[in-house]
Amino acid sequence: MALSTVEDAAFVIPDLSDPGTYVDDVPHAAFAEIQRRPGLYWQPTTLAAVNGGFWAVTRFADIVAIEKDPATFTSTRGAAYPQMMDGPIDGPSKDNIMMSDPPRHTRLRRVAAKGFGPRVVANFEPWIREIVRDAIASVADRDEFDFVEEFARTIPAYVVATILGTPREDRKRMVDWTTELFAAGQRTEGLAEGEGTLANVVETQLEVAAYAEQIREIKRAHPADDMCTVLNGCVDRGEINDAEFLQWMTLIMGAGYETTHTAIGQSMRMYLEDAEIRELTDRALAEGMIGRAVDEYFRLISPPMEMARTAVRDVDFLGQQIRERDVLVLYYVAANRDPAVFSEPNRFNPWRPETQTLAFGSGIHRCLGAHLAKLEVQILWEELRAAGLRLRRNGAPRRGWSNFINQLNELPVARV
Repeated sequence: MALSTVEDAAFVIPDLSDPGTYVDDVPHAAFAEIQRRPGLYWQPTTLAAVNGGFWAVTRFADIVAIEKDPATFTSTRGAAYPQMMDGPIDGPSKDNIMMSDPPRHTRLRRVAAKGFGPRVVANFEPWIREIVRDAIASVADRDEFDFVEEFARTIPAYVVATILGTPREDRKRMVDWTTELFAAGQRTEGLAEGEGTLANVVETQLEVAAYAEQIREIKRAHPADDMCTVLNGCVDRGEINDAEFLQWMTLIMGAGYETTHTAIGQSMRMYLEDAEIRELTDRALAEGMIGRAVDEYFRLISPPMEMARTAVRDVDFLGQQIRERDVLVLYYVAANRDPAVFSEPNRFNPWRPETQTLAFGSGIHRCLGAHLAKLEVQILWEELRAAGLRLRRNGAPRRGWSNFINQLNELPVARV
């Protein structure tokens, strides 16, 4: 489908609820047009929206304001579109930190926060570097390969397995489960009017939970320096219950994989397709500034393109009348190019003065694994340079089918 058209100088905004809108690319021109218009943009749809549509929130300041107010804009009816519910969540997801508000959210976040701080993540560097070097070595005798398969899937899957304490040989199972979780969240066939897709992920969630329970018992018998052992201790001390433990394991497995998977694949695609990005990335590497370049990649990619909230009451939000039960979709992928915040917002500039982005959200739900995700991508670029591995595109990239994740499923490459 066409992402946008101009007819008689009137810009036509595509259906933002339709995954097909994002198949060719993110509709950045449409988001820029919405930002130019006053107020919030109303997207009519019967998918995961009982009031006949949802509010598209595209400005940086507006998203920050909504994420600061969980008492008005709740996560307990779904945290990402279209996985929304009209009412309290019933099922495994009700115990997920992403779908909780304070004070429960505060308790759940405290459990794992110490395990993902920047000082702790810095200690991960040696074994992440080993994982990356192994990935590079695995293609040493190959002139052509799929960069997504060999790097974007492999590296974050092994990193997550190490953090959780799961066997490395289980990588494929973990990738398959995560892929299915995100795919199920995009299946809309047979849904009733206003119904979301959260119920579609339950079957896979239960499979992951059963696996997590097996690993949990192994760690009880053989504790180690990993997240499963840490979470086991939290259960023993009464800080979380069994269901919350299983949801933490599922969340780390899924979110810890998908965000970095997307960032690795999309950053290499940008590098290969844009000469200026390639030059600036190489310069950042040479000057020891690759961390700033990685921040720019995350800003422009915005791996989760959005998250969502539901209004718990009628409210006036900056002059916009929001009704109780209205869904608000927070488009990080638009806000990270908000011209009110970023100079030359569509340009890749590792040296830009604006360093705060919404690539990992804001407020109480800001991603705990942000430092880890950035470290993985940074080390990958450093090791690719050290190995002298230079690539070119060797076919058309293939994007995913999602209005949630900025997915890249294939990136054929060849050695230069």
